[in-house]
Amino acid sequence: MGQHAIGIDVGGTKTKACLVRLADGAVIAERTEPTRCQEGGAAVLDLVASLAETIRHEGETLGVETTGLGVCLPELVTGAGEPASAWNFDWRGLDYHGRLSGFGPLHIDSDVRAAAFAEGWIGAGRGIDPFVYVTISTGLSHSLVIGGVPYAGARGFAIHFSGSDLVAFSGEGQDQAVRHNLELFASGKALGERYGRLIGRPDASALQLFEAEAEDPRAAQMVADGLLSLASYLGQLVNTLDPAVLILGGGIGGDPSVNARLAALTRPFIWADGARDMPIVSSLLGDAACAIGVSALANRTANQTVRQ
Repeated sequence: MGQHAIGIDVGGTKTKACLVRLADGAVIAERTEPTRCQEGGAAVLDLVASLAETIRHEGETLGVETTGLGVCLPELVTGAGEPASAWNFDWRGLDYHGRLSGFGPLHIDSDVRAAAFAEGWIGAGRGIDPFVYVTISTGLSHSLVIGGVPYAGARGFAIHFSGSDLVAFSGEGQDQAVRHNLELFASGKALGERYGRLIGRPDASALQLFEAEAEDPRAAQMVADGLLSLASYLGQLVNTLDPAVLILGGGIGGDPSVNARLAALTRPFIWADGARDMPIVSSLLGDAACAIGVSALANRTANQTVRQ
């Protein structure tokens, strides 16, 4: 039956667990549940453990054993595999190793690096070097992939799509400063919250915003502003990293219609004439990319453990 591993993608709104065949990345079984971020890190850890047990049991019914467990988080994760932020929930200080070690060697990584690895292995980045993978979903982040390996940086923190950018200039007798945080303006979470305030519905989502675009001029303007802002940052990624291909994934970035609009808006922000026509493509693996990638990374951890 070959080797299999469990991959769990913990997102800001939902958590997907997959049983992945490691020979080709095929998803053999999967289960998705809402992520209870508002209940705190311990509740999210309970969910991960429950889903891992469910997927392991499904594997047993299919006659396969799992070689390890990979978990990817929408957080900063150090090079040693330790959660290092709490934007969505806080695992720092929790005994996640003790709780999850019963499923085999554990590998924890950031969601964007896991997805980028998968796209390089069997997705839109296969055979391409280097490429940049960008996730545009609840949050925003990116990963540069060189030789099939996502670049993590000195500390594991090289995933920031944007922080708080300060633009300062002098003009008309006074200094001006503009601070812009893209995550708080154009991420899926931010777009949903902004649209919700506009229409008086706190539970509104970015998906509803895009659906309303055709009939609501306010929604259309909000989408246009958000995409233009995203495009300006995508252009700067290309200018800084000079990838062969830019791959867009996540709930927003993976939508082909949104991708086409973003690609057209991005090209004017690319400085070099020779790079302006570079491919800007959608993820091939969709919302399974993170789980597939982190399962393969967990298998690597398992193999390293055996060699040691």
